[in-house]
Amino acid sequence: MTRTILKGSDLVLSAERAQGAPDGIYLAECMTCPATSGRVDSDPGPVARWSILHTQQHGLNHGQFLVTVERHWRVDPIRSQDGHGTAVSSPAHSTSQAPATHRAPGCWGACWRRIVAWLGRFAGPLVLTTFIVAAGLGGYLIGTGQDTG
Repeated sequence: MTRTILKGSDLVLSAERAQGAPDGIYLAECMTCPATSGRVDSDPGPVARWSILHTQQHGLNHGQFLVTVERHWRVDPIRSQDGHGTAVSSPAHSTSQAPATHRAPGCWGACWRRIVAWLGRFAGPLVLTTFIVAAGLGGYLIGTGQDTG
């Protein structure tokens, strides 16, 4: 992640790089059943393997997953500018400080995501079916309106 500086601000936003802070926390949720991979720090590999094994064990109808990646950010005051005009963060934060803990998703958030994903499965076919029916009906109405004799 690159640093973001707002003009006129004396703060800088960057990825948390304290000792022990993960690059990301990965989690996969099956969109068919309530199974989840469990959270894994810094490596998406175990979550990907879990997803494949879950589909192998339960069939292809368990082949869609909601993958969540949590990242930690931090905001620090700008200490000074180096010779290139790049902001340098303040050394006030000790790298030995423990990173913030991540929160578990609430039931409502997980339930809502599953409902939206389930509805999303039908949105594409529903729009396509509506278009085909409308085109067919339009062609039929145009055909019946022509004078054949």
